Amino acid sequence: MKKVNLSMIVLALMVAFSLPAHAQKFHYGVKVGSNFAVQSGIAEYYDNNNIRVGLHAGLIGSYQLKDNMMLQTEINYEQQGAKSDNLTKKFDYVSIPVLYDYSFGKTYHTNLRFHLNAGPYVSYLVNAKSVATNNGVETTTNVRPDSHKAEFGAVMGVGLIQPVGKHYLSMDIRLNLGLTHFAKNDNQSHNKMIGVYLGYIL
Repeated sequence: MKKVNLSMIVLALMVAFSLPAHAQKFHYGVKVGSNFAVQSGIAEYYDNNNIRVGLHAGLIGSYQLKDNMMLQTEINYEQQGAKSDNLTKKFDYVSIPVLYDYSFGKTYHTNLRFHLNAGPYVSYLVNAKSVATNNGVETTTNVRPDSHKAEFGAVMGVGLIQPVGKHYLSMDIRLNLGLTHFAKNDNQSHNKMIGVYLGYIL
């Protein structure tokens, strides 16, 4: 995979946030939640037992295209990887998704409503460690040099939105699928995760 440096990711973020918008159509907020991550073949979902539970936290920016449609981008810190009985793979990323969001309500301030979102993402690897435990003794190995620094993938999710005055709360369940390989010496495994998040949008 071609190397992608941090400046390209920053440029993508600047483009995503530079949409022309009137103040009333631009929204921003915060989100926090948990990831349930695995590393395995791209089509392997039902046999995954090596789940690492990690933190998810981020900032949200969205532009209202129509009453019930938004274009949303985020900056997220995501703890991914995998975990077995005596080995934990800790892969932590800064991820930038760009999502099309559709709400099943007349507007984004309709009472409690259901919404869908989907789009691509790019992630930058900030930490990669393998922690082995033998007889109660932990051995940590830095595997970042053996890992790709950037990852491209797709994300799709469903959720609920509840208006709170002029703001709103959101709860989302998302599926992230890495379309590129995370390890330089492994052409079979991908990062995959299901996340559950709570957000507050201004």
